[in-house]
Amino acid sequence: MHPVTTRACALATAAAAVLLATAAPAGAATERRSSDACTHNWSGPQVCIAIDGHDDWARRLTVTWTNPGGTGRSTALLHEGDRQVEVHERMTGTARGGRITAEWTDIEVAWGRLCGSFTDTPNVWACVDIHSGGVYSR
Repeated sequence: MHPVTTRACALATAAAAVLLATAAPAGAATERRSSDACTHNWSGPQVCIAIDGHDDWARRLTVTWTNPGGTGRSTALLHEGDRQVEVHERMTGTARGGRITAEWTDIEVAWGRLCGSFTDTPNVWACVDIHSGGVYSR
C-alpha cells in the first residue's frame, strides 16, 4: 500500500475512534437517570414524585405527601399521564417525619407522563415525563 494511503487510512480510523468514543460513550443506554417534581399548591396538599432508575426501569419510585396534617396513612396511586388510568398496584403510604411516603421498587415505566397522588389528595398530582430511552424530566 502507498505510504500516503496508509497514513490517510490510519488518520481516518483514529478520527472515527475518537468520534465514537465521544458521541456514544460505553454504557450510555444504561446510565442512571433520576428526576423529581412537586406540586406547588401551598394552601393545599403538597405531593412530590421522585424516580430513579435505568432506561425503562425505575429502581425506586416514591410518592410523598409532605403536609398530611393529622393523617397517618393513605393509599398512593400512579397515573398514566394526566388521566385517571392507574398503572401498577396501589401502595399504602405511612407517616414518618411529618410526611407520608409510598415506594415502588423495580417497576417498568412506559414513555410518557407518570403522575403520583394519594386517595386523600385526589385532584393533586405530581408528574414526571419519561422520554425515549428512559430519560426522566419534570
